[in-house]
Amino acid sequence: MRALLRPWKSDDAETLREVYQQADAALLSNIPDDRTIDGARAWIETITGAEAEGKICAFAIVDHADGSDHRILGNVMASGIESRHSTAWISYWTAAEGRGQGLTSAGLRSFVDHLHDELGIYRLELGYRVNNPASGAVARNAGFLVEGHERQKLLYDGIRYDTEVCARLTDDPRTEGPRLPIIARR
Repeated sequence: MRALLRPWKSDDAETLREVYQQADAALLSNIPDDRTIDGARAWIETITGAEAEGKICAFAIVDHADGSDHRILGNVMASGIESRHSTAWISYWTAAEGRGQGLTSAGLRSFVDHLHDELGIYRLELGYRVNNPASGAVARNAGFLVEGHERQKLLYDGIRYDTEVCARLTDDPRTEGPRLPIIARR
């Protein structure tokens, strides 16, 4: 599978709705509650609007094997971009069909490079549930270092989960490994 990162587009709503409809338990906690076509449109509009204001930077991970870029495999996003302290909060998700191929790690490495080099963001932070080793591996593969453990931070379906909080600084060594190409902004 050949994949790349590109900005979200308004015509991604139908494909995003399909991802929502096929979401497994691992993905359900990372996507909006409104998984209809209207919910997909609203999410994309929210993301692109916040990007225009400089508050968010998000890229779809898409399959590019057939030359198109319509099959969505995941998302990498920096939210809470704060210019005074040069920080951002990182999140990512991957549809079931994109897992186990290193796409999210490769995409996150590319995204981290973009945030540090192109947007000048110094400190990138993220957190993941300790019972989600795949998410932890993606973070480590992109050069994030664990800085702390938060007890019972998240609540899903009445169950509390511990998280590990990680960060990556511009000065940290770049991680080795494949990267996905990034298609230029709109």
